[in-house]
Amino acid sequence: MKQYITPFFLFVALVGMPMVAAYGQNAETAAVFKTVLNYYYKNEKPVYKNRGQLLYLYCTQAKPNEELLEALKTANLPQDFRKEIKQKIAMPGATKDWTYEFKQLPDKDPSLLKKKINSCVSLEKFQEIRNRLQLNNQRLLIITEPIFYSKQNTVLVKVVFYRSIEHNSGAILLLEKTEGNWYVSQLLNEWST
Repeated sequence: MKQYITPFFLFVALVGMPMVAAYGQNAETAAVFKTVLNYYYKNEKPVYKNRGQLLYLYCTQAKPNEELLEALKTANLPQDFRKEIKQKIAMPGATKDWTYEFKQLPDKDPSLLKKKINSCVSLEKFQEIRNRLQLNNQRLLIITEPIFYSKQNTVLVKVVFYRSIEHNSGAILLLEKTEGNWYVSQLLNEWST
Protein backbone atom coordinates (compact mmCIF):
# COMPACT_ATOMS: atom_id res chain seq x y z
CA MET A 1 0.00 0.00 0.00
CA LYS A 2 2.87 2.39 0.82
CA GLN A 3 4.21 2.00 -2.69
CA TYR A 4 1.01 3.59 -4.05
CA ILE A 5 0.60 6.38 -1.47
CA THR A 6 3.96 8.07 -2.05
CA PRO A 7 3.53 8.41 -5.85
CA PHE A 8 -0.03 9.64 -5.31
CA PHE A 9 1.07 12.45 -2.96
CA LEU A 10 3.95 13.31 -5.25
CA PHE A 11 1.51 13.58 -8.16
CA VAL A 12 -0.88 15.78 -6.13
CA ALA A 13 2.00 18.04 -5.09
CA LEU A 14 3.29 18.42 -8.64
CA VAL A 15 -0.13 19.12 -10.10
CA GLY A 16 -1.30 21.31 -7.21
CA MET A 17 1.70 23.63 -6.93
CA PRO A 18 1.23 25.33 -10.32
CA MET A 19 -2.46 25.73 -9.52
CA VAL A 20 -1.65 27.40 -6.19
CA ALA A 21 0.91 29.65 -7.90
CA ALA A 22 -1.60 30.54 -10.62
CA TYR A 23 -4.24 31.32 -8.00
CA GLY A 24 -1.77 33.55 -6.15
CA GLN A 25 -0.89 35.35 -9.36
CA ASN A 26 -4.61 35.73 -10.22
CA ALA A 27 -5.28 37.17 -6.77
CA GLU A 28 -2.44 39.67 -7.19
CA THR A 29 -3.58 40.56 -10.72
CA ALA A 30 -7.14 41.11 -9.43
CA ALA A 31 -5.81 43.33 -6.63
CA VAL A 32 -3.74 45.39 -9.10
CA PHE A 33 -6.77 45.65 -11.41
CA LYS A 34 -8.95 46.93 -8.58
CA THR A 35 -6.27 49.43 -7.51
CA VAL A 36 -6.03 50.83 -11.06
CA LEU A 37 -9.83 51.17 -11.29
CA ASN A 38 -10.01 52.86 -7.88
CA TYR A 39 -7.21 55.24 -8.84
CA TYR A 40 -8.94 56.43 -12.00
CA TYR A 41 -12.62 56.04 -11.15
CA LYS A 42 -12.79 57.20 -7.52
CA ASN A 43 -14.53 60.47 -8.54
CA GLU A 44 -16.89 58.99 -11.14
CA LYS A 45 -20.59 58.64 -10.41
CA PRO A 46 -22.20 55.19 -10.37
CA VAL A 47 -24.88 54.30 -12.90
CA TYR A 48 -28.44 54.11 -11.62
CA LYS A 49 -31.78 53.68 -13.38
CA ASN A 50 -30.19 52.79 -16.72
CA ARG A 51 -28.63 56.23 -17.04
CA GLY A 52 -26.22 56.26 -19.99
CA GLN A 53 -22.73 55.47 -18.79
CA LEU A 54 -19.62 56.87 -20.40
CA LEU A 55 -17.03 54.47 -18.99
CA TYR A 56 -16.15 51.15 -20.59
CA LEU A 57 -13.42 48.63 -19.95
CA TYR A 58 -11.47 46.95 -22.75
CA CYS A 59 -11.83 43.25 -21.94
CA THR A 60 -8.50 42.15 -23.38
CA GLN A 61 -5.33 42.60 -21.38
CA ALA A 62 -3.21 44.49 -23.86
CA LYS A 63 0.28 43.08 -24.30
CA PRO A 64 3.13 45.10 -22.77
CA ASN A 65 5.21 46.81 -25.46
CA GLU A 66 8.39 48.81 -25.97
CA GLU A 67 6.81 51.93 -24.48
CA LEU A 68 7.52 50.38 -21.08
CA LEU A 69 11.21 50.50 -21.95
CA GLU A 70 10.90 54.28 -22.38
CA ALA A 71 9.48 54.50 -18.86
CA LEU A 72 12.50 52.64 -17.53
CA LYS A 73 14.72 55.57 -18.49
CA THR A 74 13.08 57.83 -15.90
CA ALA A 75 12.23 55.22 -13.27
CA ASN A 76 14.55 54.12 -10.54
CA LEU A 77 13.99 50.37 -10.87
CA PRO A 78 16.29 47.49 -9.91
CA GLN A 79 18.37 46.13 -12.79
CA ASP A 80 16.94 42.62 -12.48
CA PHE A 81 13.38 44.02 -12.76
CA ARG A 82 14.43 45.82 -15.95
CA LYS A 83 15.62 42.48 -17.33
CA GLU A 84 12.33 40.83 -16.37
CA ILE A 85 10.39 43.59 -18.16
CA LYS A 86 12.43 43.16 -21.35
CA GLN A 87 11.92 39.39 -21.21
CA LYS A 88 8.16 39.78 -20.69
CA ILE A 89 7.86 42.16 -23.65
CA ALA A 90 9.79 39.79 -25.91
CA MET A 91 7.89 36.69 -24.76
CA PRO A 92 4.93 35.64 -26.92
CA GLY A 93 2.01 34.24 -25.05
CA ALA A 94 -1.70 33.66 -25.02
CA THR A 95 -3.91 36.72 -24.87
CA LYS A 96 -5.58 37.14 -21.48
CA ASP A 97 -8.59 39.20 -20.55
CA TRP A 98 -10.00 41.10 -17.57
CA THR A 99 -13.35 39.28 -17.47
CA TYR A 100 -12.47 37.23 -14.36
CA GLU A 101 -11.13 40.25 -12.46
CA PHE A 102 -14.12 42.38 -13.52
CA LYS A 103 -16.54 39.73 -12.26
CA GLN A 104 -14.62 39.55 -8.97
CA LEU A 105 -15.45 43.18 -8.16
CA PRO A 106 -18.02 42.99 -5.36
CA ASP A 107 -21.49 44.38 -6.07
CA LYS A 108 -21.70 45.86 -2.56
CA ASP A 109 -18.23 47.44 -2.59
CA PRO A 110 -18.26 50.91 -0.93
CA SER A 111 -16.43 52.39 -3.93
CA LEU A 112 -19.16 51.03 -6.27
CA LEU A 113 -16.61 50.25 -9.00
CA LYS A 114 -18.84 47.74 -10.74
CA LYS A 115 -21.58 50.35 -11.03
CA LYS A 116 -19.21 52.99 -12.43
CA ILE A 117 -18.14 50.94 -15.44
CA ASN A 118 -20.81 50.24 -18.00
CA SER A 119 -19.35 46.96 -19.22
CA CYS A 120 -16.35 45.06 -20.44
CA VAL A 121 -16.27 45.39 -24.26
CA SER A 122 -14.13 44.84 -27.33
CA LEU A 123 -12.78 47.78 -29.32
CA GLU A 124 -15.28 47.08 -32.10
CA LYS A 125 -18.21 47.10 -29.66
CA PHE A 126 -17.00 50.36 -28.09
CA GLN A 127 -16.76 52.02 -31.52
CA GLU A 128 -20.21 50.73 -32.41
CA ILE A 129 -21.66 52.26 -29.21
CA ARG A 130 -19.84 55.55 -29.78
CA ASN A 131 -21.02 55.76 -33.40
CA ARG A 132 -24.59 54.90 -32.46
CA LEU A 133 -24.75 57.61 -29.79
CA GLN A 134 -22.96 60.16 -31.98
CA LEU A 135 -21.11 61.45 -28.93
CA ASN A 136 -17.41 61.78 -28.31
CA ASN A 137 -17.47 61.58 -24.51
CA GLN A 138 -17.34 57.82 -23.96
CA ARG A 139 -14.06 56.47 -22.61
CA LEU A 140 -12.57 53.03 -23.07
CA LEU A 141 -10.05 52.09 -20.39
CA ILE A 142 -7.30 49.84 -21.76
CA ILE A 143 -5.03 48.16 -19.19
CA THR A 144 -2.01 46.09 -20.16
CA GLU A 145 -1.14 42.77 -18.67
CA PRO A 146 0.72 43.59 -15.44
CA ILE A 147 4.45 42.88 -15.23
CA PHE A 148 5.25 41.75 -11.70
CA TYR A 149 8.69 42.03 -10.23
CA SER A 150 9.67 38.54 -9.10
CA LYS A 151 9.81 39.78 -5.50
CA GLN A 152 6.06 40.55 -5.78
CA ASN A 153 6.27 44.03 -4.28
CA THR A 154 6.36 46.07 -7.50
CA VAL A 155 4.38 45.93 -10.74
CA LEU A 156 4.22 47.98 -13.95
CA VAL A 157 0.95 48.51 -15.82
CA LYS A 158 0.26 50.71 -18.83
CA VAL A 159 -3.12 52.44 -18.87
CA VAL A 160 -4.71 54.17 -21.87
CA PHE A 161 -8.01 56.02 -22.11
CA TYR A 162 -9.30 55.80 -25.68
CA ARG A 163 -12.03 58.17 -26.80
CA SER A 164 -11.47 58.76 -30.49
CA ILE A 165 -8.67 59.22 -32.96
CA GLU A 166 -7.85 62.62 -31.43
CA HIS A 167 -8.65 62.56 -27.72
CA ASN A 168 -6.69 59.96 -25.81
CA SER A 169 -4.49 59.84 -22.74
CA GLY A 170 -2.44 57.40 -20.77
CA ALA A 171 0.41 56.66 -18.41
CA ILE A 172 2.52 53.84 -17.12
CA LEU A 173 1.77 53.12 -13.48
CA LEU A 174 4.35 51.84 -11.05
CA LEU A 175 2.51 50.15 -8.20
CA GLU A 176 4.02 48.96 -4.94
CA LYS A 177 2.58 46.63 -2.35
CA THR A 178 2.63 47.93 1.20
CA GLU A 179 1.00 46.21 4.16
CA GLY A 180 -0.85 43.81 1.87
CA ASN A 181 -2.33 46.48 -0.45
CA TRP A 182 -1.27 47.81 -3.85
CA TYR A 183 -0.74 51.57 -4.25
CA VAL A 184 0.15 53.71 -7.25
CA SER A 185 3.57 55.07 -6.33
CA GLN A 186 4.56 56.74 -9.61
CA LEU A 187 3.11 57.82 -12.94
CA LEU A 188 5.64 57.41 -15.73
CA ASN A 189 5.41 58.78 -19.29
CA GLU A 190 2.06 60.53 -18.88
CA TRP A 191 0.67 61.74 -22.20
CA SER A 192 -2.49 63.06 -23.83
CA THR A 193 -3.59 64.08 -27.33
